[in-house]
Amino acid sequence: MPVQALFKPFQLGALQLSTRVVMAPMTRSFSPGGVPNSKVIEYYRRRAAAGVGLIITEGTVVGHQASNGYPNVPHFYGEAALAGWKKVVDAVHAEGGKIVPQLWHVGSVRRIGTEPDASVPAYGPMEKLKDGNVVVHGMTQQDIKDVINAFAQAAKDAQSIGMDGVEIHGAHGYLVDQFFWEGSNQRTDEYGGSLANRSRFAIELIQATVLPSARNFRSSSVSPNGSSRTTPRVWCKLPRRWASFSSRCLMRA
Repeated sequence: MPVQALFKPFQLGALQLSTRVVMAPMTRSFSPGGVPNSKVIEYYRRRAAAGVGLIITEGTVVGHQASNGYPNVPHFYGEAALAGWKKVVDAVHAEGGKIVPQLWHVGSVRRIGTEPDASVPAYGPMEKLKDGNVVVHGMTQQDIKDVINAFAQAAKDAQSIGMDGVEIHGAHGYLVDQFFWEGSNQRTDEYGGSLANRSRFAIELIQATVLPSARNFRSSSVSPNGSSRTTPRVWCKLPRRWASFSSRCLMRA
């Protein structure tokens, strides 16, 4: 394919992209208080103006008390943060680009002392103690429902402010990925054990973010490929069954 094809319009499902160039999510940590500011707006506007057809934003955390793991990461909840993202959307659209947020929950990567509430521990598939203190809260089934609802609400908010879809961060050892791996998920309920059970959280989360009222609003999941932060850092090839799983997730919207 000649390189010129990259800069021609492209139909991606319901999205008409100005070019085939897609910008991957890249953490920036330039949003004090979790609110995208004028610098964030200009950053994304310039990429769209330069010919990026589809922008996937940096990871932006959903509305759950333990979703964040780093300073100055943008939120995707709350009036101020959503108003900031709306300005980003409008700036990107004005330049002819499309944009989707990468929705994120860091899971057990979080540490005590992390904003916005320093007293909240990490949440993950299993409880973890250090010196007798809980550093990772083992998620109950109600906790799982709460996180799924937070992602679902984020998808609705994304649609309401004009985003063109959402991407779910399902890799790199964060919460969704932690449920996939035997080393980080040794639950004995329906969310642990077999591969099918360890997939249940991701599947239910994706199903919750596919909005039945908006067939053209796309939801996709990052393939669970790579190393888990809670197991030995070994790079693994994506199993054939996961390739099929990922394809189904991408196609269902």
